[in-house]
Amino acid sequence: MVDCSQSFSFQSPLSKTKKLIGDAGISFTNAFVASPLCCPSRASILTGKYPHNHHVINNTLEGNCSSKAWQKSEEAHAFPALLKTLAGYQTFFAGKYLNQYGHSEAGGVEHVPPGWSYWVGLEKNSKYYNYTLSVNGKPQKHGADYSKDYLTDKLANMSLEFLQYKSNYQPFFMMVSTPAPHSPWTAAPQYQDSFNNTKAPRDPNFNIHGKDKHWLIRQAKTPMTNSSVQFLDDAFRKRWRTLLSVDDLVEKIVKSLEVRGELDNTYVFFTSDNGYHTGQFSLPLDKRQLYEFDIRVPLMKVWRTENAKINQYLFY
Repeated sequence: MVDCSQSFSFQSPLSKTKKLIGDAGISFTNAFVASPLCCPSRASILTGKYPHNHHVINNTLEGNCSSKAWQKSEEAHAFPALLKTLAGYQTFFAGKYLNQYGHSEAGGVEHVPPGWSYWVGLEKNSKYYNYTLSVNGKPQKHGADYSKDYLTDKLANMSLEFLQYKSNYQPFFMMVSTPAPHSPWTAAPQYQDSFNNTKAPRDPNFNIHGKDKHWLIRQAKTPMTNSSVQFLDDAFRKRWRTLLSVDDLVEKIVKSLEVRGELDNTYVFFTSDNGYHTGQFSLPLDKRQLYEFDIRVPLMKVWRTENAKINQYLFY
């Protein structure tokens, strides 16, 4: 699962992902999430509930994001916990969990959510370098050395280790959650010059006034200044560059499953927690709006026994 990825524009930097999952399996062209914000959407994915039922309303501790109340009321009943306790699954998590995970008022990184056999959780929100991981409840600090610390690659390597050392006599579930393409949009060194001529999509609603939309949309200044458009295009390129490492991660995991002879009986999903707007209705870079660009997400699934196809039904 990636963070803040637009469904209509993600496929170019994720060509291997599209080939290995979307083309080989099924692509959902109308997949929508319950919230256009990270923590409420992730809580919905974990619990199967809408935000008004799990009560995570924003990305703050006060908004129930990874709070003590969340831990007490919902976390123990999330689907990974049920897979482990009721079906005997080995469960593995690596990456961004909930935005306030690791907060000192919510148990710190020593807190390991129930249901995870192997836990590699990122402390708080999205980073690519200089971060702390909770490795089964023990803090592991990382610096700014690409070969050792670049988070997307680190998550890939730890995922491969799990596949290598897990038991072959139990079913398993993996959830790999990269911060990419969330800000600060730090690309791996080998990808920093990619997509230099790429611009954000000029959709029919790009840089126009949302005069018939709700009051918040109508506050956007139209048209955007040239400097705003240039910043937006630059950010779009940086987001795509971070996704190239995600593409490598997906390829490594799928190829590992194939080499181990496990791909034919493993479901592989690719999705995002929410969408993102890049100039639609003259809105600058962000999400949070209940419009298609912020709630529509990529969703692909592959299981080798099924034929490849495209499905237009909704995800959420």
